[in-house]
Amino acid sequence: MIKVLIDLLGFLRTTAPLLVSLVIFTLLFILLAKSIKKHAKIYYIAFSIPFLMHAVPTILRWCGIEVEFSFTRIPILGEIIRDYIHMGAFGHPLLIIIMYMGALNIKNPYVKRLMSIRKELSIISGFPVFTHSLVRVANNFPNSLKYFTDHTEYMANPRVTSELGAGISSFSLVLGIALLALFIPLWITSFDSIHKRMGSIKWKKLQRWSYGLYAMLFIHAMGIQVGGMISRNASSTNENKKTEIVTVAEIPQGRTEQNEKSGKKQDKRVEEISDINSVQQKQNKSDEVSALTSVRQQPAGGGKARTKGFADFQVSRETRQIISIVSLLLIYGSYLFLRVRKAVRKNKTRNNF
Repeated sequence: MIKVLIDLLGFLRTTAPLLVSLVIFTLLFILLAKSIKKHAKIYYIAFSIPFLMHAVPTILRWCGIEVEFSFTRIPILGEIIRDYIHMGAFGHPLLIIIMYMGALNIKNPYVKRLMSIRKELSIISGFPVFTHSLVRVANNFPNSLKYFTDHTEYMANPRVTSELGAGISSFSLVLGIALLALFIPLWITSFDSIHKRMGSIKWKKLQRWSYGLYAMLFIHAMGIQVGGMISRNASSTNENKKTEIVTVAEIPQGRTEQNEKSGKKQDKRVEEISDINSVQQKQNKSDEVSALTSVRQQPAGGGKARTKGFADFQVSRETRQIISIVSLLLIYGSYLFLRVRKAVRKNKTRNNF
């Protein structure tokens, strides 16, 4: 039973990482609210460790010092560091939880627990956000910026399959830099010492920029998913076209005006061969999957084959992207609805008085 639950959690985590992480972190923070409030510094140190493990080698490489060892190779810890790099597992869920607090009813006991540690969660969220940003700035930002500064050279890259997809992805990654620039002052002012120096009035004015942060975060995350999907679909289309061209090229083209009927038969033969190739490719893939499944299910010493579990189910990358897009629309759409409803109710209360 425990193995089934672990397999199910692993399957859901790879299929819908944002939603799964959001649920898990929400439950954990509700349960650990008192502990986080009382031992905030310990939690800050714990969440900063994966950031430092990734940041230090990266900065050393920037300085020209080669570091052969990588913390990402360490079991479990390496997986946590990799999850830090991808916002969907740590940074994004934390920011969503912080965002939702302002839209929910403060009288709810669970919301009240989360509100009591909103400052601490804001500080904790900075470590995975900075880890993600460090990777994007070092690896993705220069190339994405080239789409706008040297468009011709960028599009000459054979890896670029769709101008629209590349444009959306590049815009989203460049927007991520503006997102980071806005996040830094909001994160710094979460510390009590900075908050006190600013005063409540200035601090509240600055914190209103968080609404812009959330809007940019949605555009950034959605753009990366949509741009990636468009580029991948374009790549698949190009591959299919190449296959058709090769297939047609292999057949003699002897059509003449005197042999019109023969030409029509030849066209029909081309279509038949293309269909056969397509079916054969699908059959080969099916055979490979069946063979792999049978190998997995066959015990080492013979005997009864094991039943399929969640670990045996494979979800395509395109399906995962669709799930991510739907998740983003659901999360941010419901937040907008709750936020507007709360504002309307607040205005009605004021008018009654």
